[in-house]
Amino acid sequence: MRRAGRLVVAITLVALCACGGGSSSDSASGKGKKNSTPAPTGISADDPGCRYIVAGTDGRATNPGGAVEYLNTAVAEPFACYDKVTFNFALDEEAVPTTIPVSTTESTASVTCTPAYTVEYREAPFGLEVDGKGVPTSVASFDQAKAVLYVELAPAISVSTYGARPELAYPGNLKLAFKGMHHVVMVEWVKNLPEGEQTPVTPPTVAGVAPLPQRVVWLIGLDRKRPFTVDCATGPPPGTTCQATACTHMSVLIMK
Repeated sequence: MRRAGRLVVAITLVALCACGGGSSSDSASGKGKKNSTPAPTGISADDPGCRYIVAGTDGRATNPGGAVEYLNTAVAEPFACYDKVTFNFALDEEAVPTTIPVSTTESTASVTCTPAYTVEYREAPFGLEVDGKGVPTSVASFDQAKAVLYVELAPAISVSTYGARPELAYPGNLKLAFKGMHHVVMVEWVKNLPEGEQTPVTPPTVAGVAPLPQRVVWLIGLDRKRPFTVDCATGPPPGTTCQATACTHMSVLIMK
């Protein structure tokens, strides 16, 4: 009887070891490898492609240059592992070509995105001041916006009406509508910049006077500071069409 009992125990242990071997086989075949791959902070490696996104809280910027582009649409939408805010731009092919100065330490070859961008966390008044007073913004007084991403695109322009080329005008709204976002609580267009209302006419250059910057500014309010990254490309975003012969888009991805 004792020998029979020992035999049953031995058979049970062998069966358990065999089951454990199946788990090792899964790892060797690649099914378990994702668990050993470090994922970015707060992002599940189970989400498709998320582990390959490089994001952080430091500011990101590219060198300005090239022709002025027109903002014509802006969209905020949630995805599996990030909130995405996309800005779409188009060129005015009928306008006289213009460029903005590039410093002596830079060259047009260093321009990586058109329009160029600056995206960084800022506190109110976000560097938008006139005579020591900040430009009024809704996100600055919105209690749920615990952190704000400042987004500046240049050389670029956004006008609500443009009679000659209505398809190039940004029709609004001042604040984007969205639902189901992970951390974004407000996306606001700063229409009234410190330099005044934008117009589709390039201001004349006056000797000894710096030209007015042609820029588009948006503020993205978040429920807390989150890692982000920026993506830009020529052509329209997937699934959309270009409003002109040439267009580009730029997206801010705020990680879940």
